This record gives sequence, structure tokens and C-alpha cells, in this order.
Amino acid sequence: MNARSPLELLAVGDLQLMTREPPADLFDQVTPALSAADVTFGNCEWPYAEEAGDTHPVEAHINDDFDKGDLFAPGAPESIRMMGRAGFDVMSIANNHTMHGGYRAFLRTISLLQESGIAPVGGGIDIAAARQPAIIERNGHRIGFLACTSGFLPGAHAGRRTPGIVPLRRHTYAENASWDNWGVEPDVRTLVNRDDLDAVIESVKTLRSQVDIVVMSCHWGILEHPSAIAEYQREAARAFIDAGVDLIVSQGPLPIKGFEVYRGKAILYCMGKFAMISPWSRAETPSGISAPLLDETSRGLAASVTIAEGAITGVRVRPVFLGTSGRPKLLEPGDPHYDDILALVTERTQAANLNGRIDALGVIDLG
Repeated sequence: MNARSPLELLAVGDLQLMTREPPADLFDQVTPALSAADVTFGNCEWPYAEEAGDTHPVEAHINDDFDKGDLFAPGAPESIRMMGRAGFDVMSIANNHTMHGGYRAFLRTISLLQESGIAPVGGGIDIAAARQPAIIERNGHRIGFLACTSGFLPGAHAGRRTPGIVPLRRHTYAENASWDNWGVEPDVRTLVNRDDLDAVIESVKTLRSQVDIVVMSCHWGILEHPSAIAEYQREAARAFIDAGVDLIVSQGPLPIKGFEVYRGKAILYCMGKFAMISPWSRAETPSGISAPLLDETSRGLAASVTIAEGAITGVRVRPVFLGTSGRPKLLEPGDPHYDDILALVTERTQAANLNGRIDALGVIDLG
């Protein structure tokens, strides 16, 4: 058998284009890199449709406090077409935003992705469809993608007969360190939902026999903390790798987070934003998030993954800078912000007691 040619998988974080008029130059600085990669993955973190759709009841009440329009209206279909032209091949739709416009806008988002040559994963017309993988074949390699989310509003998960996303719910409970301080300053602990975890693991095991590489996208985490990783995330990540996942790329919280290596596999706990365009300023949006955390949306991470002979042979973390414009730029050594972002990754990895190590170029030590 002829040797398979090595390939590059490029994975990025959240793309959240909330405007009805996306800037035509949005992806100009990154299209060469996105298109040059053999496979490019991102997280589609907004619904897109021609019509307004139906706002979720919880979000409708948030809108009551906002006088300048609908905070949760679907974005322009042209935004997804731009993603396709920029070079994206696969996108997760498992997150806390894609169901903002109700079922119709959600299903239209899926159609728009497919029409633009992008394979959606992590959601569908029912739970059976939502759990289907996206499989991409390049250079003789078969790469399978799955996606799930822990952060979503009630009713957004797919059911037997209802559209939605793949859930990985978590449970929160309070625990006191000793008997004499019950009910006083308890530790907050988390557990992953066993039924959801088992269902995702079943999808992993089924996919494992069909492909060379399994990539899992998880939209999860602790939102308003710069470095903390929840217990349920660590538990689920290890369970996924034990079941056959080769790489975990994650999104959700606004801050980029640390990473670890488990059994030679990289777990990136949050890659942050890749592109973010809003019709509202940060000062105008009643997000409930502190201003310092909104500043986190100016930066993100990408992962450049080398695959050879059916295995991942290298993972390099690449800083992404959006600034205040929301337009992404993949940074190179020597660029402004490059060293600062990599240093921040190391700092937050250590703060979360994770074992990840990178060199000056962002290459992960896979051990």
C-alpha cells in the first residue's frame, strides 16, 4: 500500500457573526491559512436565516431590558457563505447560541452550511441526526468529527422528534469540607450527566471503527473565570479519550483556557473567539458579563494539527488576535501579541493545575 501523504488540520474557536451586514473583508487576513489547510474546523456560534425566527422565552425576557432591537435575531446567510469561501470544511453547531431563532432558523443554519460546502456536526432535526458524525477524507486519511455542548437553554437539546443540539449536561452541587461548617461557604462541585456521557461515548466508539482520527468538539466550561476548569470537563475529556477520541478542541467561555495531555492526546479546554461581529457595542449589550471578560473576545487560539500515517503526530497552538474589530488574524512569531497570548496559555494552564507544556512556537509536548 502506498504511504498516505501527511495533512494539516486547522481548528479554531467560536465564529459569532450577529450582524445582518457582515463586513466583506472579515476573513481577508486568514483566508490563505484556512484554505491552505487540508481540513479546517470551527464552531458556528449563531443561527443564520433570512427570517427572524422565534426567540427563546428566556431570551425574550432579556430583550425586555434592551431598547435597540432584537439581541438574538439570526445573522445574515451571507456570513455562512463567507465562511465557506474562506475555507471552512466542518463546523460544530452544538453550542448555547444556535437555537436562538427557534427550530426554523436552526434548521436553516444547517442548510446554509451544507449549501456552502461545510459539514455541520453536533445538531440536527432529531437526536439521531444530531449524533451523526462528519467524516472528511483527505490524502488517504479519514477524519471523523463529533460535537456536544454543556451550555444551552432549556429545550435546546435534540429529542426523538425535535430538532436541537447534542447535550452533555452537568450537575452542580455544594459540598462542605468538614462536619462543623455545614451550610457555610461550601465548595461548588460538578458532575457530568451519566446518560449524556454514555450516549456521546457510544457515538465515539461507533465512529472509531470508521475513521483514522476522531476529533471531539466540546462547548463547555466555567464562563466568568479566566482559568478554572470544571470537574465534569476533566472527567468527560478523559472518558472521551479512553473511548477513542484523538483530539479535543473546545469553546464556550470568553477567556482562552489552558490545556493538558492525557494518554498522548491533547485536550484544549477553550480556544476562545475566532471571529466576533456584533451590531451592538460592548457597553450597550446587557450580557451580564464583566467588562474585563468582554475584553477577552479580542484574542483566541487555533490548533494546527499534523496527521501522518493515520495518527496525530503534532499539535501546535497558534495565537489569534481579533482586536476590537472582531476580524481574526493568525499570528506568527514576532507579531504583536504573539508572545503575550502564548504566555497567557501557559499561565492559565498552570493556574488550573494542568500538565500541558508548549515551546516558544506553541508546539505541544505530547509526551
